[in-house]
Amino acid sequence: MGAVLVKNANRMMTSANVLFEGIEFYFADGCRGVVPFADISEVKEFENLTSIELPNPYAVILRTKFGETIELPWDFARHYCDASYQPRVEAIALAGRQAIGSRIRQLRESAGLTQEALAHAANIGRVTLVRIESGGQSPRYETLASLARALGRPIHALLVAGEAPT
Repeated sequence: MGAVLVKNANRMMTSANVLFEGIEFYFADGCRGVVPFADISEVKEFENLTSIELPNPYAVILRTKFGETIELPWDFARHYCDASYQPRVEAIALAGRQAIGSRIRQLRESAGLTQEALAHAANIGRVTLVRIESGGQSPRYETLASLARALGRPIHALLVAGEAPT
């Protein structure tokens, strides 16, 4: 039987060490990697860093000689440690966009509206609606609110699949 890890251990940083080329992170699930200083725009190079602190397992605090305090969240560091992390996050985001788009399409069709008619009623471009319905674009809150008003629905009806269209 293999090791058992804390649930969501991939989110927990266990240590952060300053190296000349960047900050080395270790995670509870064994992943490790180095975030180059060049990728931390406020720091840019080793000489500009004055201190580092890991106050909790989810963020590291950096202080620079310029008086800046920078908080690096666990997910920023994680993609430097785990090549599969970014594609997984992108896949989850795509699934979320597609679910919202599908729900909006379902409500639009239930209302007997064309894309052109809904876009016009919501005061958005038809191409924007096409992109949202296909999952290619994530709608802003204002766009969701406009679509909900045009469909005569509360915003949560556009987000929650359990609420049947009427």
